[in-house]
Amino acid sequence: MLKLAMIGLLAAGTAVAQTASPTQTPAAAQSTPKSATPASPAAKPSEGKETKKGAASAEAALPATATVIIVHGACGPRPAAKSAAANSSCVTHVSKKQFDTLLNLVIPPNQPQTPQMRRTLAQRYVELLAIADAAEKAGVEKSPEFALLRLRGLAEAYQRQLDEKYKNVPQPEIDAYYNQHKDEFISATLRRLYIPKADAAKPKATDAEKADFAKKATEIGNEMQERAKKGEDMDALEKDAYSKLGLSTTPPSTQIGPVRKGALPAATDKAIFDLPQGGVYRDDQPTAVIIYKVDKKETLATDKVKEEVVRTLHRQKMEEALKGVTSSVKADYNDTYFGPATSPTAAPPTPPGAKR
Repeated sequence: MLKLAMIGLLAAGTAVAQTASPTQTPAAAQSTPKSATPASPAAKPSEGKETKKGAASAEAALPATATVIIVHGACGPRPAAKSAAANSSCVTHVSKKQFDTLLNLVIPPNQPQTPQMRRTLAQRYVELLAIADAAEKAGVEKSPEFALLRLRGLAEAYQRQLDEKYKNVPQPEIDAYYNQHKDEFISATLRRLYIPKADAAKPKATDAEKADFAKKATEIGNEMQERAKKGEDMDALEKDAYSKLGLSTTPPSTQIGPVRKGALPAATDKAIFDLPQGGVYRDDQPTAVIIYKVDKKETLATDKVKEEVVRTLHRQKMEEALKGVTSSVKADYNDTYFGPATSPTAAPPTPPGAKR
């Protein structure tokens, strides 16, 4: 629990560590008389780089067991039976390995860990130890609020552990899933001819005029569908349709895609992806006649959908693991207090970063 709380506290200090101002020159130093010892000549740029390299080398040379923080007066986590009155005599030693582990929880792997950043986060860690000790003195760990926070913290930490465990999916599993679901990885480039059944430029048209226009649009749709099947250009067909309907508006582009299987409304999607390349499908809607033509249809290669497959397998493993945990626990609920059950058992918590 201490580690979970620390993550939040240290994360809040990361921005401070990145934007903190350089240490200011003390006022006494600024008012040093001219007769005082003259300042050393400014270091050359190359010397500054060498100094930084030397500091980095010295840090890297520290063994993992080296103590990097000594905290006087804070004991850190301890058995509840131990007296909190002993705090004043407590000394906590934090090794480089221990602190590096905490740093890696709050600083992204691709972000450099500068000495200034490490010091700022270390100071927040010490503050956390002091506050945790004060909380134990006050008996916070015995409160219902802490009990609930502990449960939630453990559950979230376990889900993060599972997330880390399943994030790297072996290539054989990726290949097996791809081969079993190949029909889901079909992509199509479409041409769509859109023939409206109403003239937007004439909103005050009578019902009879609107009905005549819709009837004419349907008849023109029949003609365009047959011409599309014969291979005529869809742009030319749409332009001709608009001309015959007397529409002055610019028709929408006929180019659509590439579109993945499953992206369109269910009935339309099935009809289109059941067609061979060059096939034509007509979709009559209340507001328009829509004619689709399949320009190109292909099954995407494994490398193009690998990330998608990895996400799917990762999500499945997370859900299976959590379901295995939650399904092993049974509970009886007092209907007098909760009321009768009206819905299925709730699904397991959503893993971090996953989408339902």
